Amino acid sequence: MTRPAALRRGSVVVVALWAIAVAAIVTSSIQIFAHRQALLGIESRDRIRARWAARAGLESTIAAMAEHTAMPIPQDAFALIRDLEGVSSGALEGADWDIRHHLDGRDWRGPMDEHGKFNINSEDNAIFLLIIDELAFGVMEAIQDWMDEDDDPRELGVERDYYLSLDNSYEPRNGLLRSIAELELIAGVMPNDVRGEDWDLNYRLDANEDDGGASLPWDEPDGVLEGGWASMLTTASRDGGPTESGELRIDLRSVDPEILEIRLLLEPAQAAALIQWANTTGAAMSALLSQSLRSLSGDAGGVSNLTDQQMRAVFDETSLLAAHEWVPGRMNINTVSPELLYRLFPEDATLVEELLYLRTNNAGGIASPVDFLSIPGIQPSMATFLADLFDTRSSVFTVSVRGEGGGSGVQHEIIATVDRSTLPVTILEYREQ
Repeated sequence: MTRPAALRRGSVVVVALWAIAVAAIVTSSIQIFAHRQALLGIESRDRIRARWAARAGLESTIAAMAEHTAMPIPQDAFALIRDLEGVSSGALEGADWDIRHHLDGRDWRGPMDEHGKFNINSEDNAIFLLIIDELAFGVMEAIQDWMDEDDDPRELGVERDYYLSLDNSYEPRNGLLRSIAELELIAGVMPNDVRGEDWDLNYRLDANEDDGGASLPWDEPDGVLEGGWASMLTTASRDGGPTESGELRIDLRSVDPEILEIRLLLEPAQAAALIQWANTTGAAMSALLSQSLRSLSGDAGGVSNLTDQQMRAVFDETSLLAAHEWVPGRMNINTVSPELLYRLFPEDATLVEELLYLRTNNAGGIASPVDFLSIPGIQPSMATFLADLFDTRSSVFTVSVRGEGGGSGVQHEIIATVDRSTLPVTILEYREQ
C-alpha cells in the first residue's frame, strides 16, 4: 500500500469519527431538549390540575355553606363547621386539594372563621384596645381619624394633611376599613403589627414562615404561626345573616304581626308588643335577656312574657335591620379562641372558663344568646353585655385552599373571603398565588 493511500484512508476514519461524535452530541442535545420539554409539559399540566383542584375545593366549601344557609340544622352551632371540615380535602384526577388554617398553635381543617375575630369597624374602641395591647399607643386615634369623615385630627391622631405630605402621598379612607391589610396605610401601624409571621395573610404556616432567618419574614422556627393583629381582627364579618329556619331574617320594625305569630309561635299580644318595642328609640335585641316583654312594650296588660323557646326564636329569626343594611359582625362565641376570650375579660377568668365549658359540653355548642342565662350566677346585665358582643353563628369565612397536581408537586393556592349571609353565597375577596 502506498503512503498517500494510507493517509487518505486515515483521514476518512478521522472524519467518520468526528461525524459520529457530532451526531452523538446532536442526538444527546435533542434527547435533553425533548426531556426538558416533556418535563415542562408535565409541569404545565400539573399546574393546571393544581389550579382547578384548588378551585374545586373552594366550590365544595361554597356549596356546603349554601346548603347550611338554605337548610340549617337547628340548635347545632357546630354543624356547619363539621361539614366544612368534611370538604377540606378531596381529589380530582391527577390532583388534590387541602383547606386549613393555623390558630392557637396548631393546624385546623377547614376555612378561617372571620367571626372568630373582632371586627375593627365596630364602634367599641375599648374592646379594640384590649386586643392589641399597650404596644399600639396612639394607634386607636390614628385609626379613628382614618375612618371618620372630618379632617380634624385627634390628640394622637393624624388626618388628610399628613398623608398628602408623604413622598408617596395618598388620602385616608374616611370610611370603614375594607380589608385588614388596609391598616398598614395608617400612620403608626407597621406591617409586622398586622401580619406578624403570616406575611401573605393566608392564615397558613408556610415553609418560609417557620425557618428562622433563612428567608423573609423573620420568624421563630417553632412550628407556631404568630399571626399579628390579623389573627384577632377582621373587617369582613357581618351581623344578621342566616336563620335557624333557612328563611330570610325578619325586620321587627316593619313586619306584619301575623307573620310573627306564625313563624315565632307568638300570641297576638306578644307580637304587637314586640313590634311596638322594636320601634322605640335605642331598642337592642340584647335587651330581651334582661327585661320582660311587658316592660319593654310599655303595656302592662294582656302581654305574656316570652318563654325560652319563643325568646330563642326571636334571636334566631329576627333583627332590627333590613336585609340590605350592613352592620359589622359580632364574634361567634363558639369559634373565638380562648386566647382572645382571656384578652377580652382580663379580670374575669371565671367567666371565660364558664363560657368555654358551656360551648364544649353542650352537644350543639352555644346555640342561642339565651344560653348565656344558664351560666351559674350570671347577672342579666352581663348576659346582655355578652349578647351585644357575641353571636352564635358565622356568616363569613376565609378559605385558604391549596391544590397540588401530579407527581411534580406543583402547587396553586387560592385565598377567598366568602359571605353566606344571603343566597347566592358571595365572594367578597379573591386572590391566587
